[in-house]
Amino acid sequence: MKTKVVFFVLSLTVFLPAVGAYASVLDFETLAHTEEYLSVGSTYTEDGFVLKNTAGNDPLFAVWGEAAAYGYTGSAALFNDNGNGQTVLAMTDLNVFALSSIDLAELFYSDVYEQQSVVTFTGIRNDGQIVSQSFTLDNVFGLETFSFSSEFTNLVMVSWLQTSDFHQFDNINATPVPEPASLLLFGCGLVSVAFLGKRRVAGRQQ
Repeated sequence: MKTKVVFFVLSLTVFLPAVGAYASVLDFETLAHTEEYLSVGSTYTEDGFVLKNTAGNDPLFAVWGEAAAYGYTGSAALFNDNGNGQTVLAMTDLNVFALSSIDLAELFYSDVYEQQSVVTFTGIRNDGQIVSQSFTLDNVFGLETFSFSSEFTNLVMVSWLQTSDFHQFDNINATPVPEPASLLLFGCGLVSVAFLGKRRVAGRQQ
């Protein structure tokens, strides 16, 4: 009986990564406004994640509002308001996470852009490995969804630059990655509850 319980617990951990690991979509809707421009400051937190602007002098994030016809995408989107400013994404508790997708848009509305915006994301994983992926916007103003490769998991942090082909970002889809030890304890707890429930049922039948 004990062998069966242990086997069940171990097998359960294979299916548990989705348990307790709920995807967060950072949509910045708390920053929505009807004015033209809103300065946010150097940090922004949402759903257990923090974005930091590491630009040297007066680092700021900002959001276009509904009155900004030249930059508003129809949704509250954040942008690094510093040329060559670096944006860093991490969890507030410094746990690891996976990055699934992000929406990107040109920063300013225009019928024709001189060059396509290219945004390169660099991630540092908890094993020290560095991963990188670049996305190229289509030169048409508006949000586009870009998906990250499977390498963007077990991340400690992800960073990217606000280069001269300026961009804004929205709907960051990120998921905390549970630690294996936590998954095992969770599995043991489920088995214990199920086992106790079975004993109670058996006792009532007697």
